[in-house]
Order: sequence, then C-alpha cells, then structure tokens
Amino acid sequence: MSGEHHDRRTRAADLMHLNAMVLEETEQSLHVSADERPGPAGERLHRLADAMTETAGDIAERARGLSDEVKKRGTSG
Repeated sequence: MSGEHHDRRTRAADLMHLNAMVLEETEQSLHVSADERPGPAGERLHRLADAMTETAGDIAERARGLSDEVKKRGTSG
C-alpha cells in the first residue's frame, strides 16, 4: 500500500471514529431531552436516539475494520 493511500485510509478511519463519538454524544443529549418530554414526543426522541446509537455502532465497526486493514497492510507490505 502506498504511503499516500495508507494515510488516506488512516484519516478516513480516524474521521469515522470521531463521527461515531459525536453521534453517541448527540444520542445522550437526545435521551435527556426525551426524558424531559412526556408522551409521544419523548418516545419519538428516544427512538431517534436509539437509531443514532445503532448508526454510531455501524460507523465505529466500519472504522475498526478499516483501521485493522491499514495495520495489516502496513505490517505485511
């Protein structure tokens, strides 16, 4: 893997990890807001927050895979 390609993949993985962390923080904030709103509005916010958690998990998993690929290629090539 060329150095430039390696760097781009590393940056992409780092940005994906950062995005996942931001989504998790937003999710926590949404749950707090949902707790302050009774009824259907609060329930919708909780569902939205849970969906964000799933998305953050998916992004983090993909970022780990990309990071692992970069590490693997970096040691073998």
